[in-house]
Amino acid sequence: MSPETSELALHGGPKAVVTPFGTGNRFQGRELQYLKAALEQNTLFYGFGRFVQKACHAMRRYTGQPYVVACSSGTAALHLGLIACGIGPGDEVVCTPNTDAGTVIGILAEGAVPVFCDVAETLQPTPRTIRAVLTPRTRAVIVVHLAGYPAPVDAIVRLAHTRGIPVLEDCAQSWGTRFGGRMVGTFGIAGAFSTNDFKHISTGDGGFLVLHDEALYRRAANYADKHYDRLFDRSLASAHFGMNYRMTELQGAVALAQLEKVRRVTAHYHRLGSLLERQLARLPAGRLIPRLSGSYATYWWTALLPDYARLEADRDTLVHALQAEGVPASPYGQYDLIHKPLFQTRVMRPWLRGRRRFYPFVLPDGRSYRYDYEHTPVHRRLLNEAIRLSPFGEFATETNILEIAAGILKVFRYYAR
Repeated sequence: MSPETSELALHGGPKAVVTPFGTGNRFQGRELQYLKAALEQNTLFYGFGRFVQKACHAMRRYTGQPYVVACSSGTAALHLGLIACGIGPGDEVVCTPNTDAGTVIGILAEGAVPVFCDVAETLQPTPRTIRAVLTPRTRAVIVVHLAGYPAPVDAIVRLAHTRGIPVLEDCAQSWGTRFGGRMVGTFGIAGAFSTNDFKHISTGDGGFLVLHDEALYRRAANYADKHYDRLFDRSLASAHFGMNYRMTELQGAVALAQLEKVRRVTAHYHRLGSLLERQLARLPAGRLIPRLSGSYATYWWTALLPDYARLEADRDTLVHALQAEGVPASPYGQYDLIHKPLFQTRVMRPWLRGRRRFYPFVLPDGRSYRYDYEHTPVHRRLLNEAIRLSPFGEFATETNILEIAAGILKVFRYYAR
């Protein structure tokens, strides 16, 4: 009897997933060589060393964008992108709520206000969902390419362009992802990439912002370096405010080594994700989240969309049955900012008094922003119904994916009406 038709592991049957997941050292390239060379420079400051500079050059080659700012995190990269967009106090910035706090930290830090739009079943925003929340105060749109899947960013950029609104792309989970043959992060005014340890490539923490406009590049680079104007002619040194978002030479050395293999890593994720899609093409009473036509996904993770009208099981039952089979499944619900205490209490700075505690959620002009699911019905439904899968990894194998697919088919066939 095949694993797909045998008794569920939940009920004492054999598990579908029996092969251990592949393991390995993700820092097995030239990381040690470059780190040693960085230390031998006798400086770890990017302004005097050469490895951050080399990593930026590698990012330019990788993305095709002429300007790159290296920084301390993906969150910092997004903040720098908002600076490039000219975001300031009281501005509204549209983004999706199914993302990490890093997407909105820069918005709030600038005294601007996040406005959440709905998503499609792709988990991505669309022109329609963005248009629904645009107001005369909208000053930017952040397109989050979630889970290694691209959003329809070309159409979103066209929509925003008609209203003079810049688009910033959050590519933290979407290294190597393409839409219409073009890499995400290159459609809008800027693209923010993360090298946090939980991304396709890692420097522990770190990030890059890629841009195509020289003036905006200077603005973002100076903001990342306390506005020393270090990379330019110093004519704007200390002319304006800036943060310290600098990348160190140690991060730059690791980033350079990781960027040398990023195409191979993301191609591996793409092969595994495509294999899972093919195996589940005839999944009864459910499907994987859809991928846009003409897109190239790099599958940082994915999700199942069960058709509960055709299943004799609720989500918890399905998740428990999948986990019993060894499938790395969990309820989809981790990616939701709306329910977070920050957006429910709206207390930004508890140590301040009066209305200042709630700024920018409550503004001096009388505006008061509250957050619920009224305008994000698809997002709310997916939070309650979808199942997250994390079957991928740099060292996962095709055998791992085939067994996971067999476990999913086994569970869904068992509960299908």
